[in-house]
Amino acid sequence: QAARVRCVTNPTYQQLEQRIAELERELEDKRNATEDLARVRYYLDCVTSGMFESLVVINRDFTIKDANERFLQDYGPTLGRAVGATCHPLTHGLDTPCSGSGHLCPAAEVFATGESARAEHVHTGPQGEQIFVEIYAFPLFDQDGVVQEVVEVSHNITDRRRLDEERTEREKLEAILELAGAVCHEPNQPLQALLCSQHLGKNLPPDDPFLNERLSLFSNINRISEITRKLQTISHYKTKAYAMGQRIIDFDRASKVP
Repeated sequence: QAARVRCVTNPTYQQLEQRIAELERELEDKRNATEDLARVRYYLDCVTSGMFESLVVINRDFTIKDANERFLQDYGPTLGRAVGATCHPLTHGLDTPCSGSGHLCPAAEVFATGESARAEHVHTGPQGEQIFVEIYAFPLFDQDGVVQEVVEVSHNITDRRRLDEERTEREKLEAILELAGAVCHEPNQPLQALLCSQHLGKNLPPDDPFLNERLSLFSNINRISEITRKLQTISHYKTKAYAMGQRIIDFDRASKVP
């Protein structure tokens, strides 16, 4: 009777074959799913590696989950070194996440608000060079609607910033040249008359009671003439510190006059 019970409870050969076939199908499905994931991963790698912008996926603890080739080129590490490392030492050389009104962290803002964010930062390249970037950060939600990761796409705007700075410097210089031309034109004739009268000071007797005052006057006239000459030869926008925290034009550095 005991042997009869074992016979009934043991699977039949047909049942074993059926179970093996089911396992083989499950294994094939998993193999297909793995291959599909590999193809998707390869496709995404091709897309992101061809991007001009750097792309990085950041976890809630600000560690890097993934990065494209451009990010690795801009900031130096290999993918193996970047994944798991925090982002701020790589991009800013800092031990803590970005903060402050002038350098808000877009990833932190996305984690806090659940909404996309934009910011302009100055990053540090592998050789210590400055990289001006425009950052767009986007949330990645989990199934419960909580921001799990943030995708940051950074566009290098260094060349654009330099062009903007050059244009600003050029506009400032043009304004200074216009002002200098007007300033030089009006007092130029009376100044020339004063310069021509300097020979009168050479014939003053040594005991003239106003000798020192006149010599000081002629010295200041020459100084004004020198400043006017420098105004006429300004070629660069250069400033120097002045009172009350203000800055004024540095004629010596701005002009071509040695």
